[in-house]
Amino acid sequence: MVKKKVRWPIYVRGLSLFGALALLFMGVFLGASTPPVYGPALQKKGGEATSDSFRFAVLSDSHKGWGIFMPIMKKIAGDEYHFAVHLGDIVQHSSEDRYGFFFKKLAEIKRKPPIYFVPGNHDISKKDGTYSMENFRRYCGRDQYWFSLGKAAFVVLNDALSTIPEDQFRWLESTLRDIKGTFTHIFVFMHVPPFDPRAGQDYCLPKSDGERFMALMEKYRVDYVFSGHIHCYSRNVINGITYIVIPSAGGTTRCSPPLYGYLHIAVNKEGIKDSVVKVEDDWWFQLKGDIQYELRVRRPYLLVLGVVLGQSSFYFFAA
Repeated sequence: MVKKKVRWPIYVRGLSLFGALALLFMGVFLGASTPPVYGPALQKKGGEATSDSFRFAVLSDSHKGWGIFMPIMKKIAGDEYHFAVHLGDIVQHSSEDRYGFFFKKLAEIKRKPPIYFVPGNHDISKKDGTYSMENFRRYCGRDQYWFSLGKAAFVVLNDALSTIPEDQFRWLESTLRDIKGTFTHIFVFMHVPPFDPRAGQDYCLPKSDGERFMALMEKYRVDYVFSGHIHCYSRNVINGITYIVIPSAGGTTRCSPPLYGYLHIAVNKEGIKDSVVKVEDDWWFQLKGDIQYELRVRRPYLLVLGVVLGQSSFYFFAA
């Protein structure tokens, strides 16, 4: 006996499509109205460890590379670091929708450690070519500050405009002077590196600023200086100071072979150890993030509608 193929009535298929479309756009609008998780809330440290042994992670230049950034954050959360520092270029442009979407994605990561943020050039760059710290400060907190854990101090410097103004140099030296006699280790975080480790390249601070900055590091015997911006990994020890440029956490890499990942730092009584944790691109996180971004930030309704008519249920579940 040959079974007849069941053909759904056209009105049933129509209702299914209508339901998928309704759920899709309901998800878009509800997602847009949900308040983002602000950076300062993530920075609450709670009970600080007083032990001299701790671990922290350093990442940089996430941009819109969800296929790298999300696996990195999941790994950081799973490894139970005491905290993490993002060295800037969190978003592509300084707009509320981009910051809001970034923190929505970050909120998906459960059991993540406290996260501290450093401003990058993209984080303060507006689409019209002007610069503003407003959205960075609103979503991420202060743009230059210091904090401590145990016998270590951590200093965050704002050089997002590829320069260090005189008032920031004065603040930096005053801060280093105050903490030098109190803490055993000092770590400095910035976005633009004081020098470009690549031969013949100068994607860094101006030479005068870089040399003056490095002289301060040597004067106060800073242990480590971390920076991003270049989207490459580099480690140099100069006059006793370790300078590390962090690999990209999502932005297109500028080195060959390409390297994506973050830095693992372990501090204990024996000293400080650093190592790179490599992360492979996850196409599903990238695709899912891009779909969510298009729907919740750019919202090209006509384009989305044309695609959704063919793959409505897929787009709904992906968002």
